[in-house]
Amino acid sequence: MEGAPRIGTAPISDSLMAIRIVLIDDHPMVLKGLEQLLQLNADFEVVATCGTAVEGLQTVEALRPDVLLLDLKLAGEDGLSVLRQLDSTKPPAVVVLTASQNEDDLIAAARLGARGIVLKAMAPRVLEECIRTVHAGKRSLSVDGVDLSDRLAQRQNVETELQNILTPREFEILRLVAARLDNQEIAARLSISVGTVKIHLHHVFEKLQLRGRYDLQVYLREKMY
Repeated sequence: MEGAPRIGTAPISDSLMAIRIVLIDDHPMVLKGLEQLLQLNADFEVVATCGTAVEGLQTVEALRPDVLLLDLKLAGEDGLSVLRQLDSTKPPAVVVLTASQNEDDLIAAARLGARGIVLKAMAPRVLEECIRTVHAGKRSLSVDGVDLSDRLAQRQNVETELQNILTPREFEILRLVAARLDNQEIAARLSISVGTVKIHLHHVFEKLQLRGRYDLQVYLREKMY
């Protein structure tokens, strides 16, 4: 059936010790190229390729691969949504493969459990090494010389400090401001009035000793983003 995940057919004798991999990418040519690349390695077995987030989640649940190779930008539902929905009881080691160098997206992926990140512009050997690393239980989150593990830890420390200062709702609104939503968008997202958003922001400004929204954006950029 068109659009359905394609299940790999590697001989059982060749795949007993292989790292079992599921691929999720909404570009058929990319999927085919990745499958052919990985199957050149005797220690990799591509057990399925999927073109959508829904197919990918169903396939991961059914096949329980060792590693999930996930495109961060998918049509309809992005890779971050896939990470949020993975079964937490026995998730695969996730490697995010992306063309985006947006640090916020990459750190969000790491925060949601991705153990490896590889840019599509990198050499194939980088992807192969990353798969082996995450399968061994380690992380591979260095992108262009920047260790995202350090940045993730820094953000988490700052967030912990802020959660001790702000109420849960104030912290939630601060995160939405960091995502560059305006007051109306925040109100719609949280199902509250714009006036209520303004009141919460006023409390945030007071507690962080800031003069207004511009100062808050500068604060977030320096501390976290």
